Amino acid sequence: MDFSTWTRVLADRGLSVVPPSHAVPIDVWALLPGCGALHFRCRGTAATLAVYEDVHLLLSEPEVSATCDCGAEHRIARADSRVTLRENARPSALATYDGRADRGWTAHEAGLLSVAEAAVLFERLLTEARPDLALTSQLVSA
Repeated sequence: MDFSTWTRVLADRGLSVVPPSHAVPIDVWALLPGCGALHFRCRGTAATLAVYEDVHLLLSEPEVSATCDCGAEHRIARADSRVTLRENARPSALATYDGRADRGWTAHEAGLLSVAEAAVLFERLLTEARPDLALTSQLVSA
């Protein structure tokens, strides 16, 4: 499974993956159905999934401009909008996978996880943090 396939699968489940998400190392920001967002990241020897309420989120829409030789300032292409956190934001739910304790990781192994391996950890942590959004709860209710 590649990153774009995984993000489409998440979107089909109502989790809209947004920038600044990326595949290496795995870092996923997703807007939740209804309200809020989650942040899943794999760094060092851990994977974490944090859930934030709307009140803690900001949508950053950077605009880029430049001054040219004519002396005028011209607007140029905007960068992608990004979800960011307000200062002092605290997650409403947090789940962590400790690869050092579970697999003996010693350095940066979490950052080297494949998308498929990260997707398994994502489901495990989502089940802890937001069981109502976990794949298992969707299979049971179907």
